[in-house]
Amino acid sequence: MNWLKKTKRYFIWRNVGLAWLLALGIIVGIFWINQISPFGNQNLLMSDMGTQYIPLLTALRHALVYRVFHMYTFSQSLGVSVVPTLAYYLMSPFNIIVVGFSAANVPMAASLIIMLKVATIAATMTWFLQRHFQTTQKMTVIFALGFSFCGFVAMNYFDLMWLDALIILPLMTDGLDQLMTHRRLAPFFWWLLAGIITNYYLGYMLGLFSLCYFSCRWLVSSTATWRQWGAFAGTVGLSGMSAAIILVPTGLGMLQTAKGTAKLLNFRVVPTFGLEFFNQFGIGASDYRQRLMHAPTVFVSSAVVLLVLVYVVHPNIERRQKYAVIGLLGVLFLSMWIQVLNTVWHFMQAPAGFPFRNVFFFSFVCVMVAFAAWQAGPQQIPRHWQWGLPLIQAGLLAAGSASIGLMLRLVRGHSHELTQYYQAIQTIHWGSVIGAWGFILAMGVVIFGTRRQLQQGLLALLVVAEVSGNFILAMRHTKWGNQVAYQQAYRVENQQMGQINDPDGQLYRVQNENTLINQAYQSTYNNYNDSLLFNFHGVTGYSSTLNETTRVTLAQLGLYSDNVRRISAVGLTPVTTMLLGVKKTVRLTRTGSLIKPTEGYIGMGFAVPAALQQVQLSSDALQNQEQILQALLPRQTPYLTTAKLLNSQVTHVPTAKMYKYHHRVKLRVMTNGWTYLWAPSGKTKYTTMRVGTRYVTPTMAMNGQTGLIKLGKFQAGQTVTLHFAATYPIAAYHIRVATLQQRAFLQAKRVLSRQRLSLRTTGHHWQTQLVGQVNGTTQRRQLYLSLPFDTGWRVTVNGQSVAGKRVLNGLMAIPLQTGKNRVVLTYHVPGGQLGAMLSIIGIGTFILGNWWRQRRPRRP
Repeated sequence: MNWLKKTKRYFIWRNVGLAWLLALGIIVGIFWINQISPFGNQNLLMSDMGTQYIPLLTALRHALVYRVFHMYTFSQSLGVSVVPTLAYYLMSPFNIIVVGFSAANVPMAASLIIMLKVATIAATMTWFLQRHFQTTQKMTVIFALGFSFCGFVAMNYFDLMWLDALIILPLMTDGLDQLMTHRRLAPFFWWLLAGIITNYYLGYMLGLFSLCYFSCRWLVSSTATWRQWGAFAGTVGLSGMSAAIILVPTGLGMLQTAKGTAKLLNFRVVPTFGLEFFNQFGIGASDYRQRLMHAPTVFVSSAVVLLVLVYVVHPNIERRQKYAVIGLLGVLFLSMWIQVLNTVWHFMQAPAGFPFRNVFFFSFVCVMVAFAAWQAGPQQIPRHWQWGLPLIQAGLLAAGSASIGLMLRLVRGHSHELTQYYQAIQTIHWGSVIGAWGFILAMGVVIFGTRRQLQQGLLALLVVAEVSGNFILAMRHTKWGNQVAYQQAYRVENQQMGQINDPDGQLYRVQNENTLINQAYQSTYNNYNDSLLFNFHGVTGYSSTLNETTRVTLAQLGLYSDNVRRISAVGLTPVTTMLLGVKKTVRLTRTGSLIKPTEGYIGMGFAVPAALQQVQLSSDALQNQEQILQALLPRQTPYLTTAKLLNSQVTHVPTAKMYKYHHRVKLRVMTNGWTYLWAPSGKTKYTTMRVGTRYVTPTMAMNGQTGLIKLGKFQAGQTVTLHFAATYPIAAYHIRVATLQQRAFLQAKRVLSRQRLSLRTTGHHWQTQLVGQVNGTTQRRQLYLSLPFDTGWRVTVNGQSVAGKRVLNGLMAIPLQTGKNRVVLTYHVPGGQLGAMLSIIGIGTFILGNWWRQRRPRRP
């Protein structure tokens, strides 16, 4: 018996290893064909990989290599707890690979991580199929390829933090099988816990799927008992509690983002797609251009789809089993098709691009059902079905493709959301459709018309060819980056940006006006996350974990924000550089950096009168800056003087696509200083805006949105002619042009500098601590800090604890004493201690409970 067990174990692991090697070989071949590094000069500097994941992986590498671990970072906009970012992006154990690469080669490390993850998905799926079906057939390897190269992976491989869930899903499902058949709770508990910790977002989906799968298994089991539901519910609950060390601080952090507010429109009972769903079962149905909008990517190879149909009509499979499988697939289908269910599966938020992130559960069940049909013998179904099923499959695929144009005409004028969706997918790849028909025909001939040995070999070749072809077609039109250009530019930029970091730990912010690495990108790169790449403190940020109050505050101060995940430095003025602690601006060149001090920098804070606490920010950035300056140092005349409108001319250009009204506005500047334009309606075109013959185009494409535009530095009485386009004829009367009085601002700066705060970071591992000194007076007994308000800060002034107050919507102030004040700020992750305690209780309770359960005599 022991010999039999060892032999079976050998064959199981042999197949697992074979699956890993075969999948690795396929993905290496795909990357080699596309010349993706390390096999060529192209790299993954595209989409969110180039703008978010590479900077985050680079920052992780820096932390691991230099052993600098802090729970708060100043390299994501003004500052934020790192726990939500870690929990969503960086908890995969595969990320440790970045340590073996230089910072300039992190894109190459990302390629390796993706390849290893895809191979590991095939390995765990092979393990599951063998365990679930009690077999050691090599064909489990081929079916596992259908899952490891499914449509979700082909379309989202560069969203590498999601791939861990596909690795864990087969192992967690095996744990559910063991819970049902052997009363073993530990495998399910630990794998669900691993899924939540590696990515809490998809870990939540794993929990929902476990409920669906367990319900299906329980309904068809001949030994089902209600006690099993108790064991399942208790295990899920304790697994979730054990992840509280991640979930509690992450949850509190995510509530501070735009994701903390649910939109009622996302909870409607309406369909999200149509018959084009069936088009996605064929190869090449979607490509890189459609990554943000597409139908559920249900591709799993034509063989798997055909065998799922075989399962439904197979005479030797019990009806109860068929009904359960159809029910499970139906529930998973509805979770994508009905908007309210789709929203629930996506953590109560509609995805912002990359839709139907739960589709791989549908693919997983399809592969499992297809292998069950393979085990039952597909040639045993009636002859008419052997002919009819491939025709049905091909017909549905054709109908799905042909329906897209019709659906676009039907929804136009009725649903803006669906109109956008169908416009995005209206390009039908008929060549791919014909190729898919060819694979369906070939699979039908092999499955129904060949003998077993030949059948297995031919089917393996066809599946490998099809999944490889689909992956390559999904990569069409990808705007690859240039690895050599990135390496060279990164090293130069890293050296230059390293000069601005004060070695003595002084905390301040920097505005980098440009970047050198953008030459390595084919797509537009807006350097939102350069502070993560080059380890400095800036103002900009791009992340799903961006604090919404911080973003809104910066937008109210005039900085441009494209959406709830982005904030830029476009719109900085001397006033905001003073408020935000921006000490230097840097312009990078190939030969060296040009570093200039900003006009407004005082420090990371300064003593202020109580009047600042009363300032309420509005949607008018110029008005907000005026209010702030008046609160800091009141004066009879305004700091920001509005330019006088001399005359305005407008020309209607009917051939223009959107901005049909071209304005020529003549203004007289009323004081000396920097002059800014504010268009509150956001219906203005900035890319062609000019002052005289000089273009004042901002560094980012912000047409139709708001942000302060620097027009230039002018003298009192100087006449300025402004040219711009807008969507309406009276735009000249709605914009505001104002000049910051240089002398008045410098006077305010001198007064505030007398009670400036210089903050320094201390060298504590894990804990972020800031120390500084400032003088307080009877007139100025509040300390304004250039830090976002966060309940995690513990503040002492001269050794006494004080409470931080919210000021200017999202920034922070603390009370001061008269005279010298030693200020110490220590960051404690909100919910960190509670989460750690709950995790200890959860793990301890499960271990003790499981031990007691195993020792207890089993009831009949």
